[in-house]
Amino acid sequence: MARTTLLTVIQKIALGYLLTACFGLVATIYALSSLGSQTTQSNELINGDYRALMLATTLRQDLMALDRLEKAEDIITDASLDSVHLRRREDFLAHWQEIKVLPLNQSLPQQMYEAGENYVENLKKKLLNTNKTAGDIDRTLAPQRTKLLKQFDLFMKSREEIINGRLADLTSGSTRAYRITLVLTLFGIGLGVPVALSVIITIHRSTRDLINATNRISKGDYDYRIDTHRNDEFGELARAFVSMGSQLQELEKIRLDANPLTHLPGNMAIDHEVSHRIESNIPFAHSYIDIDNFKSFNDRYGYQEGDKAIALVRDILKETLSKIGSSGHLLGHIGGDDYVVLTSPEIAEELAQRVISAFDEQTPLLYSIEDREAGFVSGKDRRDNDVQHPLMTLSISIVTTDSLSQPSPAAISRECAKIKHHLKKLPGSNYLIDRREQR
Repeated sequence: MARTTLLTVIQKIALGYLLTACFGLVATIYALSSLGSQTTQSNELINGDYRALMLATTLRQDLMALDRLEKAEDIITDASLDSVHLRRREDFLAHWQEIKVLPLNQSLPQQMYEAGENYVENLKKKLLNTNKTAGDIDRTLAPQRTKLLKQFDLFMKSREEIINGRLADLTSGSTRAYRITLVLTLFGIGLGVPVALSVIITIHRSTRDLINATNRISKGDYDYRIDTHRNDEFGELARAFVSMGSQLQELEKIRLDANPLTHLPGNMAIDHEVSHRIESNIPFAHSYIDIDNFKSFNDRYGYQEGDKAIALVRDILKETLSKIGSSGHLLGHIGGDDYVVLTSPEIAEELAQRVISAFDEQTPLLYSIEDREAGFVSGKDRRDNDVQHPLMTLSISIVTTDSLSQPSPAAISRECAKIKHHLKKLPGSNYLIDRREQR
């Protein structure tokens, strides 16, 4: 929708000056000054304080993730966690560099900066230590990390107080600007009633909307919308508020959508990426990976071992994608024992072959020697009859957009389900690519 072309505040001020003379000019200068100050404060709030808070939140999450990984390896001995630990350390270092270059008024306190630099220096030394063995997670950084976490908590608390204070100042400033402008304008109302009323109505409506937007966003209502179609300074300020709300909402969606076990994108992110590639006419292969006989394994060994099996598939998929050298792929976890990988059609078959080979090689190690040698897991069916469940295998259903005349997320999901139903009837691990012509 095109923005409505209206007189800008400056143009109204110029016209009002001709009609209202002295008092009109005074009211105009004050309104413009207040509006410019509010716009500057809003931009600083969005690009400065909110950015500092988001970076601090991300860094704290990185530290908490490192702490959780360290505790996890006290319980689970798994060399594959080293790569996750290394990536988390590298993420922290990258985010630390970002927060160091913030403007002076958003920069870190001296004590926090020194604690962070000390931690980073020791962290880099650990990254350069090539003698580290599998599963050997250094714990000497734990006290420094604990100290730094406390510093981040203090920084985030103080930054939130600053943000809330600035939001309150912006609200009171908007209200004060409206009231003073109204009083000054009334002195010249007899000389320019139409222009005076126009300015008053514009300021009143805009400041009211901005006050409401400030209060709603500060309470977490990031989807609140105000009029952004004005071609003036109030429109610019409104668009800045909408942009801020959208960015905060997107961060919240990403946080809520990620799978808590694997930290991979969930259904929302997958569907969004599938739709984006279809709308952009980007050919891709949709690989649906499902673990067969997972329930029998989970029932026999418990949910913690079941989580290990799910994490194993995640690690195999990540490692395989890395070895193939695929770029622009998406690895997602839609829940339970089901994964989705979006890649270019050319590498889909090689990916399936390598994943199945690695899975069939590593999965038996999750079973006891007795079950491994027997080749099955004993259990009960719903009627309490003795049954023998095979060891876990993989079924990989692959659908490419080239095989569909009108690809859509629903159509791709439907075709993958059909292929998976067929594959589950076959013994062992299998994959199948839909090579039929467009239909």
